[in-house]
Amino acid sequence: SFRTCPECGSRYVLAMRAGTEKIEEQLRLTFPDARILRMDADTTRRKGSYEKILSAFSSEEADILLGTQMIVKGHDFPGVTLVGILMADLSLYGDDYRAAERTFQLLTQAAGRAGRGTEPGDVVIQTYQPEHYAIRHAANQDYIG
Repeated sequence: SFRTCPECGSRYVLAMRAGTEKIEEQLRLTFPDARILRMDADTTRRKGSYEKILSAFSSEEADILLGTQMIVKGHDFPGVTLVGILMADLSLYGDDYRAAERTFQLLTQAAGRAGRGTEPGDVVIQTYQPEHYAIRHAANQDYIG
């Protein structure tokens, strides 16, 4: 099991959650020139805001679209070449007996957003359980298991 950071070897690995606002703040610090759109329950409350955000991203008015599960399904953005999935194992902890299946579906759907155009795509998955079969199979695009 995962007990140390694979990058630096530190044993001080802390489980934490960050909301989309906090992640947006960090993205702005890391990529100060990037145009960032955030799509979550807060930014889509007003009528038409969901469509407005998607339209802006589709029109390439932003470099990064940050969001919750609502940005995963049914969108085709040919220019997306990188998808990052944070806390990919969070859905494994629910009380749904099909949590692993739902996690696999969510990860493969999110990963499917990258590389739909002429450029190849990459997917980065952040998880505390890289050995979990749902995470492992999704990362390897193994639909048969």
